[in-house]
Order: sequence, then C-alpha cells, then structure tokens
Amino acid sequence: MFSDQEIAQLATEIDAQLLDLKSRSNDVSFRSIDQESQLEKQNQAIATAANEPAKSFLKKFWRAAKADLCEEEGMLYKQWKKWGDLDNKEAIATFRGIAVALGLSGNVLPSVVVAVTVIILHIGVKAFCAEYGDREST
Repeated sequence: MFSDQEIAQLATEIDAQLLDLKSRSNDVSFRSIDQESQLEKQNQAIATAANEPAKSFLKKFWRAAKADLCEEEGMLYKQWKKWGDLDNKEAIATFRGIAVALGLSGNVLPSVVVAVTVIILHIGVKAFCAEYGDREST
C-alpha cells in the first residue's frame, strides 16, 4: 500500500507531467509528433521498471485493467464517462494493484503507476482501451 503522503506525492507528479505535456502540446512541432514519442518519458519509465517494451507491458496492463477501465460497469470507466477525467488518487490505488498483480514491486512501482496514469489521462480512457485492447492482445 502507498501511504497517504506517497499518494499525494504521486498525484502531484502526475499533475506535473500532464501539465508539461499540455504546455508542450501548444508547440506546433510537438503536436506533429506521434503519441508514443510525446510520452517518451513515461514509456521509458515503464520499460525500465517492467524490463520489457512499454507497449508490451501496456497491453498486459490493459488486460488486467479492462474490467475497471474499459467496460461500462467499471468504476474508473463510469468516472471517466461522467467527468471526462479520473481522480488521481483512485487511479493510483487501482493501478497500483494492477501493477502488483503484473509482478512489479518495490522502488519501481511508483514510477510505473505514475507513467501509466499519465499515459491514460493524456490520451484518454477511450483511446487507451482502443489502442491496447482486444484487437492487439490476441
């Protein structure tokens, strides 16, 4: 479990990374770069922690998060549909559990949780579910 203080720090880091991505998206040259390149910092954090390519890990993450994030009855799906956003603290708690179930622990866990949350919030839940969903995981 993350302590309340750790959750607050991770939520702050998520907000800072999203703000950086948003501020850079005002740059025309940045907007022409594909999503994967825009999210290089997050993809590198995942690849380093998971010891596999970020895209491969994110496909596994999608399979594990599908019920909460991509299906109409999922808690995070309902939140996204209603507000167009996810609460950082709820996302951190849910994604932490998924990352642990995928075999991550220790010092790498916070960086993966932050990276995955930033990716999902930056591209959107619907886009994440479409990008890493069934068509690619079979």
